[in-house]
Amino acid sequence: MKTDRISVEMAIEVVGTDLMGRAFMADGKTILVGRQGANINLAQKLAPHQEINLRCIETSKEAEARVVGQIGQTENDYTYSIEFLEAEANPWGIEFPPIAEGEDAVGRVVLECSACHIRELTYLNESQLEVLETNNSLARYCKRCADYTVWKKSTVEISSTEAAAPAPAPAPPAKRTENLRREHRREVRVTTCIRSNEYHDDIVMSRNASRGGLCFESTRMYSKGWKIEVAIPYTRGGANIFLSAQIVRVQPAPSGELSVFGVAYTQ
Repeated sequence: MKTDRISVEMAIEVVGTDLMGRAFMADGKTILVGRQGANINLAQKLAPHQEINLRCIETSKEAEARVVGQIGQTENDYTYSIEFLEAEANPWGIEFPPIAEGEDAVGRVVLECSACHIRELTYLNESQLEVLETNNSLARYCKRCADYTVWKKSTVEISSTEAAAPAPAPAPPAKRTENLRREHRREVRVTTCIRSNEYHDDIVMSRNASRGGLCFESTRMYSKGWKIEVAIPYTRGGANIFLSAQIVRVQPAPSGELSVFGVAYTQ
């Protein structure tokens, strides 16, 4: 199983030596963060295998990293994939649980303890996902507080594109179709984001979910076989975890109504 990476924008400061041997300091931001590294965006040109020092502005924590390679470019900046030189590095201030704990997870989210403000990547089962969506909070054990505390979704500043995204509209249950799934999926109606090249970020409502996939409703028409990414639950401006997936079932609806789509995770 691949390491979960969190889609979150955090301000960073990068220090290093450029291709001409001159020292530089550049401001940038994260696009994805994880336990082993990150995808970052900055105006400074970097080279593969170049070593840098990264400081997270929010936490003031630093980490030594190596540039894996460039994965994107615009007129004004570059996007790089980097990996930490030390396994214990964690400049993000987010606790990452053992990867094996996520094998049976239905949802993935970054939660923050309301008492000590520690942040953790949290794997959720169906019941926990429903409680979090209903109450916007979840009671769970905090290792730092050594007690059960109230945890809420960890959020960051909402960008203009996220703020403009429409809220998902609930719909009455559709007629049940033949169940071809290998796993039992429990009804779980939570806000979900479907990310695709065709529609970018589509904020929808899930119908059901399991560790292997989900069904969601949308006014947009997806095609069977499309490669997508899914974040469940999803919070605008939040630290969201996207998983690679594929559309495996399409249940079209009459014009103007919500169609239903079946999704299977591919990682």
